[in-house]
Amino acid sequence: MLIGRSASSYRAFAEWALSTANILVRIIALTTHAAFHHMPPAPRHREETLNTHLAVLLTEHGIDDAEPETILTAGTQRPDVMFTFNGLRVILEGKFADVADAEKVVQADAQRRVDSGICHIAAAVVYPEALRTTSTKNISGVLAETQLRVCTLSEIGATAWSEATPAELLETLRRVHHTMSQEDIVATAAQALSERIETIASFWNGQGATCDRLSELLGMPIHADEVPEVREARRVMSAKVAALVMANAMIFQEQLANFGNDPRVNTLRAYDQAPDPIADLREHWHWIWNEINYVPIFQLGERILAELPVSLPTISATRWLITEAKSICANQSALRHDLMGRIYHWLLYHAKYLGTYYTAVSSATLLLKLTFNQDWPTLDVSTSPPLAEFTVADLTCGTGTLLMAAGQAIADRFVEGRARAGLSLLAEDWKQLHVALMENVLHGYDVLPSAVHLTASTLGMLSPHVTYRRMNLFIMPLGMQGNLPRLGSLEFIGTDHVPTQLSLDNRELQAQQTGVANTFKAEAAIPLLDLCVMNPPFVRSVGGNLLFGNLPERERAQLQKELKVQVKKLSASSTAGLGSVFVALADTRLKVGGRLAFILPVALATGEAWGSSRALLAEKYTVEMVVVSHDAGRPNFSENTELSELLFIARKRQPDAPAGMTHYINLWRNPPTVFEALDLSRRIRDLTPATLTEQTITPLRDLDGYTLGEVIALPASVGEAQWIGAQFAQTWTLRTAALLGTGNLVVPGKPPVTLPLCAVSELGKLGPDQKRIHEGFKVAKHDWSPYQGFWDHNSKIVTTMAQKPNSYLTLWIQSPRGADYGSRLLWPRAGKILLAERLRTNTHRVMAVGFDRPVLGNSWWALQTELSPAQEKVLLLWLNSTPALVLLLSRRVTTQGAWMKVKQPAWAAMPVLDVRALPPATLEQLAADYDRLCEQPLLALAKLAVDPHRIAIDDALAAALGLPDLQPLRELLAREPGLTGVGLFCKPEKISRPPRK
Repeated sequence: MLIGRSASSYRAFAEWALSTANILVRIIALTTHAAFHHMPPAPRHREETLNTHLAVLLTEHGIDDAEPETILTAGTQRPDVMFTFNGLRVILEGKFADVADAEKVVQADAQRRVDSGICHIAAAVVYPEALRTTSTKNISGVLAETQLRVCTLSEIGATAWSEATPAELLETLRRVHHTMSQEDIVATAAQALSERIETIASFWNGQGATCDRLSELLGMPIHADEVPEVREARRVMSAKVAALVMANAMIFQEQLANFGNDPRVNTLRAYDQAPDPIADLREHWHWIWNEINYVPIFQLGERILAELPVSLPTISATRWLITEAKSICANQSALRHDLMGRIYHWLLYHAKYLGTYYTAVSSATLLLKLTFNQDWPTLDVSTSPPLAEFTVADLTCGTGTLLMAAGQAIADRFVEGRARAGLSLLAEDWKQLHVALMENVLHGYDVLPSAVHLTASTLGMLSPHVTYRRMNLFIMPLGMQGNLPRLGSLEFIGTDHVPTQLSLDNRELQAQQTGVANTFKAEAAIPLLDLCVMNPPFVRSVGGNLLFGNLPERERAQLQKELKVQVKKLSASSTAGLGSVFVALADTRLKVGGRLAFILPVALATGEAWGSSRALLAEKYTVEMVVVSHDAGRPNFSENTELSELLFIARKRQPDAPAGMTHYINLWRNPPTVFEALDLSRRIRDLTPATLTEQTITPLRDLDGYTLGEVIALPASVGEAQWIGAQFAQTWTLRTAALLGTGNLVVPGKPPVTLPLCAVSELGKLGPDQKRIHEGFKVAKHDWSPYQGFWDHNSKIVTTMAQKPNSYLTLWIQSPRGADYGSRLLWPRAGKILLAERLRTNTHRVMAVGFDRPVLGNSWWALQTELSPAQEKVLLLWLNSTPALVLLLSRRVTTQGAWMKVKQPAWAAMPVLDVRALPPATLEQLAADYDRLCEQPLLALAKLAVDPHRIAIDDALAAALGLPDLQPLRELLAREPGLTGVGLFCKPEKISRPPRK
């Protein structure tokens, strides 16, 4: 083949042959070596591979839902690893160390996740470069022992970079979670700003004309019949709220400067050296609302600045506000939790008369997380744009705390749902969500202009870089418009829209729509709702009738009259308060399958006046969840009240569908922070409740073993029946009370015993209430009268079952019901037994007392019977026993902690020992026991476990009726916060945990 070829061709061929041979030799050698040693070529892992293995390791260490990133199509983006850890959403972002500026890049990614609200905690992780080439077979084991570079970031700040294995990383997250749950970010910021506002407002309080002008600006009108005390309170409050509105505008300006789309907006640092920051701010705010919009925030702020006195103290005060505003903006998390709302309601002077109690941020978080933990077929986060048809409303929105919590809970479902579905979580997705929330989903209505303006800015602050076309927030008319009464949001009774109107005196009393861009006259409309969430006013039509108490007396009377007319159209009672009316109104606008999520007085569970509300819920709803706080320090879910409250969630059923079980969450610790509330909501979601028939309990425990409460499921209530599941902190006490009501006494650890019980009404008739007694009689301590009374219930004096009259009742001749009203209609209802009408169980000692003659009492219900003297004695013995106390507690109406009332219907229906059914020998024995014990002093009811005479009463009943020893029941009951006023939550003994894998 080479014949005739030139030397150069030969040399070229030789070189090619040699080169080819060398290549073949190397290939053969490499192939032989690999085959000989059975080793594949070294892998080169991508970050997604490490993320997947890290997620698996976290799952092995107790994280149930860690999900690694899944890239489905080009352009989609999700966090590297996302999971829920004790109620908080955690994201891990990872990079290999060989990426340029790996720590800086991954920390910036993690910080963006926290700032956007996608997660509460983010961990930035840098994988060592050596992990890229670790064999696939060994990668999990090697990763488990590898020291990773880690930095954790959260709403309370970032940690320094450190080294940690995956197990140590989880421990770091536990520490961050613990710190966050203990730190109330909002309270800290609110306290600092409130103190500033108090000081600043004091500079203006002495200038009456200035404060009056501020009052008009802020929707606190001056009334002609204003007494000096009210005028002074209004002026002080107008100064405080004006300072708060200024601070709010400053904070919003800083948010726009940092996160908005217009670089012309000044940061607050621009005023650090300004000689007159008031004039500069006024000019800039005027420019913002004219050129960029945000009228409700900056126009109101500008008008307030125009009314401030010209003085050095005012300039100094403005500088202080600027300093506080900058400090708050440095802590973005406070702005995500309705900071301004908390301060506003701390300052609100007419809260008593409006009955407007600020919802604690943690309570709003708990209620809405529990609500959205339920099944929601109508809540679809996968559509684009999302949530086009989902609607949420608060008819008494105040500053928007519940609306904000609803938006955040929906955002949680959005993030978690899209992550599980493998959908993107880009900035554009987040923007679409917020636009949908503000323009389509959230609807708010209230009568206070300043509060609704704060709602607009609070919701707008969640995403200051997003521009909204509208916000569905309405200022509702309240007061007299000429001869036309306007009832605020209650104008929606019987209609789904409230038209705008003009008063005869040209004072505008009409609905106004408030948005980020403007406030304008509008026809307020309310759509059909998927969710109505409210903490409605609590004021009632009794006890001084505080309904519409912020209005002049003449207007109040006219509005109260109109409300009576409107309430007749609903299944509600104004005697219970406006809360009952709002429950019924919300029902008229709720879709089938929709939910009510309310904060109301705990009296809803058992109060007589709330019977119509319970009947409405029983007829149309499944009451899915009732949450009651038995935390002695925080029995309430609102900030500025000490009233005991509850949360309830109810789903509207199809008309022919049966009601489901109700889960009662009896909290021993009411979570004080947002993060504890998030953790608690997750633990409630994951538990299977106990039931009445079981011999077990279902405790709620936190990560460190603290018992936070207990959960039990009860069958749905029927009609106006009381919600007994809300009455006790402990499942065992509740179980005992429920079964005892059916005639079965169950002492824990003992077999049940059947008792002959009947209602009090079967044994006699109850006498008049104290209002009627006062309408017929006057009290005389020394003037003799044939009508005798037992006045008051002094716990230091009334210590025994046997009592004597302590006063005389003289007829009130001037009674509007007639001079003979007392003798003709009241005295015939007197009785020899008095039943307590109100009790403070940690001081009062008796539930019933007996007399040798008929009496009436102002703190008691007289019981008139046809029983024999022996039977009455045995009845009194039973009424002061431990089983009777259990039954009384199950039917009480709690006002605050251990302070309670027992209404006449509750006493009438109260199961008691049927003394008519007892054999003569038993009756004789127990009557003798009464004679022996009736004058022995008893200790406070709360001390029943150590009261020798209460124990003697129980022992006498046990011996005569064949009952087991009641000591376990006394010990159990003595732990109840509703009896003692002392909480159950305490730090447990250290819990040993198994070693980690």
